Formats: sequence, structure tokens, C-alpha cells
Amino acid sequence: MNIVVFIKQVPDTNDVKWTQNNNIDRARMDCIMNPVDKQAVEAALRLKEQYDAHTTVITMGPNNATEILKEAIAMGIDEATLLCDSKFAGSDTCATSKVLAAAIKEKYPQTDLILFGQSAIDGETSQTGPSTAVRLNMPFISHVNEITGITDNTVIVNTETETNKCSYKITMPAVLCINNYIYQPRIPRINGYIKSQNYYYKTYNIYELNISEMDTGVKGSPTYVSKVYKTNEQRNCKRIDTKSQDNYINEVVCSIKDVLEN
Repeated sequence: MNIVVFIKQVPDTNDVKWTQNNNIDRARMDCIMNPVDKQAVEAALRLKEQYDAHTTVITMGPNNATEILKEAIAMGIDEATLLCDSKFAGSDTCATSKVLAAAIKEKYPQTDLILFGQSAIDGETSQTGPSTAVRLNMPFISHVNEITGITDNTVIVNTETETNKCSYKITMPAVLCINNYIYQPRIPRINGYIKSQNYYYKTYNIYELNISEMDTGVKGSPTYVSKVYKTNEQRNCKRIDTKSQDNYINEVVCSIKDVLEN
């Protein structure tokens, strides 16, 4: 069984830098692997151990995105690929899904299972995984909390959202979007670090993936960021410190009345 995990490099949110087009300037920032994607990596590694699967991680980004590929290799992933081209810059989720789908079609057509993190902390759209699945004409399930088993060409999963919990059986090849906080991602061992430092990463550009320039980057993105700004909200809080419950309720009711009247 062949498993591909798409991972994303996300910025340190304490020091966000922006381009002139109001996109995050990932090349000039300290970045990490998206924490939710690390859950997907851990899920793939557990399937590797249980079913002797071959695992691959793929990321789209600038050259420094190889740092998260190294981390995945150190954790135990078998293969890593970087999709890197200046023409990919500024891609929204629509354009990104075209690049990721092309990587599967052109370079990894024998993939049985594709894993994504449910969302990325720099966007929180949860769109890229399902969009990629649609472009590949594959079934997909979001909000996966557990992969309970794989038999023949089907995978059984449990899902959890804010409103319900469900179990599904889905035919492979398929796409799964993994929830956050369901696994404890493993810490790489020293031999994993050594392997990652000596590993040769595959790199593919727009031409090697057979993509038109009009389908990716800013040109291929139907959405764009019109404005970026930092909020500076100030709240006038009132501390209510009373000893009895009756007085506490009284104070709250009076405070609400004052707000409504003013």
C-alpha cells in the first residue's frame, strides 16, 4: 500500500511577514510543519507499521520548506518531495489543489491513500484536502478521528465534528483529512535525524508537473487577500467580586442593563 501525506510549512505567528500582494512571505520567515499535518504524518507512520505501507510526504513551497521534509523523514517517513516554483507563489486553495493533484497524477499515480491535516493554522479553510480529492476524482472523508482498519481496497474510519460522531467505510484510492489532537506525534530518534540529513529530496517544478501558468499562483487563484491589518481591540472589563450568589447575579443584571441603556 502506498500512502502520500501532504504537509504544509506554516509561519511562526509571532513574526508574520507579508509580500506586496498581501500574501505571507514564507521565504523570509521562521516556519514550522503545520501541527495538524503532523497528526497526518503520525497516522501514516502507524499505518506503515501495521500494514507495511510505503509512505511519502509532499509539500509545496520555497526551498526552505525542505526543513519540514527533513522532520518527516526523521520521524520515519520513507520518501519526501518538494513542489517548488516561483510561479506557485500566491496560490490560494483552488490553485494549490491543482498543483497537488498534478503531483499525484504525474509522479505518484499508484497512490492508495492520501492524508491531509484537517486545516492549516495560517488559513483555517479546510479546503485544500477536499479540493484535491475532487480534482483526482477520489472519494474523501473529513474530520477523521481514527483509522480503525484497512481490508482489501477499503478503509474504515471514525469521524468527529462539533455536532456528531460517525463511522464510514470508503473505497481506496481515497483522501482522508485528519483531525488535530488525536495522536501524540513521535519524537524522532537519532538515526532518524541522521537519515534526514543525508536524504536526497525530489523536486518538481511547474513544467515537470505539466501545469499551465494560468492555473496556479496569483494568475490561477480566483480569491485574493484585499487587505491585511493587525487588530488592536481594547475591552473595558468590570470585575465583580461579591460573596453571595444573589449579589453576584444582581451585579451582572445591573451591568447588562447599563450597557443596553447606554
